[in-house]
Amino acid sequence: MLSLSKTSSLQWITSALLVSICPSFHSAHAQASHQTCTTADHYKVIALPLRPARINNAGTIAGTTEDHQPATWTEKDGLHEIELPEAFSAAEPRSMNANGAIVGEATRKDNSLPAAFRYSDAKFSLLSTDRSKAAAINDSGDVGGENSDHLVLWHSQKMLSLGDCCGGTIRAMNNYAQIVGQINDKQGHFSAFVWDSSHGFKSINPTKSLNSTAIAINDSGHILVQAFVPNEIYLQSNGKNTLVKLSPEYASQPLALNNCDQVVGEFGPASDFNHAFIWDQKHGFRNLNELANIGTEWNLESAFDINDRGEIIGIGDRGGEQDVGFLLEPDHVATSPAKKR
Repeated sequence: MLSLSKTSSLQWITSALLVSICPSFHSAHAQASHQTCTTADHYKVIALPLRPARINNAGTIAGTTEDHQPATWTEKDGLHEIELPEAFSAAEPRSMNANGAIVGEATRKDNSLPAAFRYSDAKFSLLSTDRSKAAAINDSGDVGGENSDHLVLWHSQKMLSLGDCCGGTIRAMNNYAQIVGQINDKQGHFSAFVWDSSHGFKSINPTKSLNSTAIAINDSGHILVQAFVPNEIYLQSNGKNTLVKLSPEYASQPLALNNCDQVVGEFGPASDFNHAFIWDQKHGFRNLNELANIGTEWNLESAFDINDRGEIIGIGDRGGEQDVGFLLEPDHVATSPAKKR
């Protein structure tokens, strides 16, 4: 890891990132501005041969097989298992970009410390040999994660400290290299943050909340924030928090946000009785089990991710089989222009 002071580290990151990110920044901005949002009234459900983790806008799904091997799946090509180096027994994908590059956490056969990995262009490589994990990758190939209990950014094959004092968790990163998650302080509290190379860390802990975490961020800079004590969900835009009203009866856990400000996740009285949901500002909270052609065969338990085409992945019970991966494809849809940044 580079030995840099907090100030010099941020200055290095700023100068390095601005040179390489600006072209992709404008490209991503243009793409987000012309994005068409899909609102579905009904979904077709497809059973998957893997436990899904992420889906990109091309419809490629990254996840793990029953024996914990990383794999991808597309409707056209089916399942493709990712071959691991000899020293590793398993790997868990955490994020995938538009180009199909995958990052996550790999497990060694000797049960030693887990390591952050990247898989792209049919090549598996480690981002660090220390205890580490990769949590997010954007379309420029920048990777956010953790290394030796500190938050880091891998950029152009260099690992850079973000300058936290006490660790935390990175949850997501957008195509403008804005990173979100939760950061710990010396008093043992944690709060939602947004980080970029120009401003460093900025706390976005909602007012009167004891603790919080930022779950996701999209290319419009909108951030999905979960607050604790009191327990509330917000969609933050331009520094303003809008309350996201989810299940009025049961606890809800949002898990993903797309560029159309659609949120998916799970809700229920307990993990064994969860149901998958979707939320958007126009339609509010909706149970995905009531929108999909599942009959009595499925119980869609949790929605893990949603892409900008409105395709949703998750797990559910199918017949007598538990935790089966699913893909929901929009059937009857209405489209509208995405919000501009």
